Amino acid sequence: MATVVAVAAGMTVWIVGRGPESVGPGDPPDSAPTRFDPGQQLIRLGPLPGPARQVSYTTELDMHVLTVAGRPDVPFDRNDRYPPDSNWRVEVMMAARDADVHRYDREYDEEAGWHVPGGSVAPVRGRPARQNEGGILSWEYAPDAWMRISASGVDQPHDLARRVAEGIRWETTPLALPIQTMALPDGAVLGGAALRWADDESVKDYAYAQYLLKPIKDHDGSPEPDFMIGISAQSVADGRDNRTDDVTVSGRPGTAIDWARTDPAVYRVGKFPGGCTECVAEVHIMSRRANEAVGGRDKALKLAASIRLADGHDDPARWRAR
Repeated sequence: MATVVAVAAGMTVWIVGRGPESVGPGDPPDSAPTRFDPGQQLIRLGPLPGPARQVSYTTELDMHVLTVAGRPDVPFDRNDRYPPDSNWRVEVMMAARDADVHRYDREYDEEAGWHVPGGSVAPVRGRPARQNEGGILSWEYAPDAWMRISASGVDQPHDLARRVAEGIRWETTPLALPIQTMALPDGAVLGGAALRWADDESVKDYAYAQYLLKPIKDHDGSPEPDFMIGISAQSVADGRDNRTDDVTVSGRPGTAIDWARTDPAVYRVGKFPGGCTECVAEVHIMSRRANEAVGGRDKALKLAASIRLADGHDDPARWRAR
């Protein structure tokens, strides 16, 4: 039995979650949930400085991250600070209600708790906003729910960050990954996904889905994934350490790093079939119970070797996040 990894309703079991509740796609939400649906793309960007050349969309239960990069789509002015072959980059991090949108770029102060950095600036779409010295715009897009918006590669990153915030639209679209695999362990539910693609690649840079096992265990209020499956454009030899064993799986080269107390297990199989010869299939085990549920090295390698491109992978419109 094949399981299509991530994204169309009914193909796999989601954690119950939702997106921000908005009057319309152009209106800031009236409220945001404390947990998002990790199998949905919830935001889309408006006009950008030029065509998107590289896009990534990453989901967690309380955070969605959309990153877009490209080159300017305007004639080069000699007075401009950036040459025409420079890339611009925009990153939008959207946190669920009461989640810290800046948790990845600062230390947490247990006594003071978390706060939104920067000084107050003009509201965005009628909602409070702050900006720090680095030009990062923080926007309270819904009560007690914040976005972190950064821009680079342009002369006025502050202005671009604000224009991006002004142009954000809310939606609920399945986040599709162009891969499928054999049946997953019993009790596995989606906890997050990531997809990155570039316009000069037929498939992707990487695509993976993270799973939690029931009963779901919280760590400091946020569930951590038990295992991950996906594909990347790295070579089989990447990520070697003194625990790595070379293996062969149905005639295909691979590597194995077994679970060791608290050290994650990593199983990788090369010679990916059909349409992405440079891809490597991967299974990461991040908990003891996941190691037991998957069944150890042999079954983890079998799971990795079962990963294939899904039907329709050659039609980017069916799975590319925008």
